[in-house]
Amino acid sequence: MGQYYKVVNTTKKQTLSPYAFGSGAKLMEFTSDRGTIMQGLGILLADGNNRGGGDLRSDKKIIGSWAGDSIVITGDYADKGKFTKDEEKNLYEESEGYKDVSLDVIEALLDDGWWEDEYYLKWKRSGFSHWNEEIQKFNLERFGSRMAHELIDVIKESEESWNKQH
Repeated sequence: MGQYYKVVNTTKKQTLSPYAFGSGAKLMEFTSDRGTIMQGLGILLADGNNRGGGDLRSDKKIIGSWAGDSIVITGDYADKGKFTKDEEKNLYEESEGYKDVSLDVIEALLDDGWWEDEYYLKWKRSGFSHWNEEIQKFNLERFGSRMAHELIDVIKESEESWNKQH
């Protein structure tokens, strides 16, 4: 099975989920993947964004909101009592009640047209499905009309192909 990870801000009691970015939750899955949770973490830690070339062109307040905070990438097999008040829990378990800001970070990243296209294409490659209902709803609200147009185009191409063969 393996160990599953998430990013936890112990200062603000917030989390960042690899699943929201379309990544697996194993350490080597989400740290090696392009345009995912590690980029989201970078946006949260960025101090002074949107002041120069190469910055994320967004003024969303989530950007830089973790700069200077205590951040841990923790696994569900992590040591109990480390980074926690409860000696019987590890940080992964304790953070279950923390606020997940993943969709706020994705919303900021979507201000970048290239990132938006990459995120959409990743969702498209997954067959327009996602294992998390909240993120699926977010994607449908954000890209529903774009997805519908693509599906209509696929249906038209299929019909044209069928008509040529018959």
